[in-house]
Amino acid sequence: MYTEEIGESIIFRLKNLAYLRFDYRREYTNIVSPFSRIYLITEGHGTITIGHEQIELKPGYIYLIPGFTLCSYIFEQGLCHYYIHVNEIMQNGLNIFNLYKVKNKIIASDIIQKLFERLLYINPDLQLPHHDPKVYQTKPWINQKVHYKTINQHLESIGIIRLIFSSFLEPEQSINATNLLQHNMQAVLLHIQDNLQNDISMNELSGMACLSKDHFTRLFKSLVGIPPCEFIIRKRIEKAQFLLLTTNMSQEQIIEKTNFKSLSYFSRMFKKYTSFTPTIFRQQK
Repeated sequence: MYTEEIGESIIFRLKNLAYLRFDYRREYTNIVSPFSRIYLITEGHGTITIGHEQIELKPGYIYLIPGFTLCSYIFEQGLCHYYIHVNEIMQNGLNIFNLYKVKNKIIASDIIQKLFERLLYINPDLQLPHHDPKVYQTKPWINQKVHYKTINQHLESIGIIRLIFSSFLEPEQSINATNLLQHNMQAVLLHIQDNLQNDISMNELSGMACLSKDHFTRLFKSLVGIPPCEFIIRKRIEKAQFLLLTTNMSQEQIIEKTNFKSLSYFSRMFKKYTSFTPTIFRQQK
């Protein structure tokens, strides 16, 4: 898959945007969100912990926290920042954060700062009614789509988001996406993404790639980094994470949507890949 094909396959959906000042110290722990966050700090200080890495928040820097990433925040009194919440979706079943390494913190150039200002200027009414993630992520309005007034506003907004997001990407690919395309793996990945609620056999997938099952398994692992069976489980876990955070579906309903065969198996696999049981994970929202 060539670079331009990767870029064209990414769909960005703006969710929330505002400029906010904290008049009191705020601390939010163990937050997992179904969208990515981008911050531009203009005044004050704080810290953000992504996994086991603690990163200082300070003026003149922008920060990226990918969706479904466990993180904690401390916003000290007087901190001012722009925040952007955005979904990034790849139509081919891939994940941009698997394809490329990303930086979580970079210097905000003058151009980047102007882009934040412009994005807020043309989208002035997308602020969150409440600023505690464990509150607003339980509200139905968190899943509402942004409705742009004009095509100009939409194109400019998405163009700005693309420019800002691109600043965080390392140029080297983590996965050779060109080889994925050459071996018809793009169709395989799409098929997996579209059939997570169904049984998916190795014979079915290897047939799509016109390879023997053993050859397909070896090639898939060499291109994607993990065996196809594990890739399918991870995709099912990602879908379960999304449903746990954004719906009130019961775990029984979620295992039907993700084709886990029992609650015990679902809970065991979910904890293996997220370090939480589904119940505890849902409480993080």
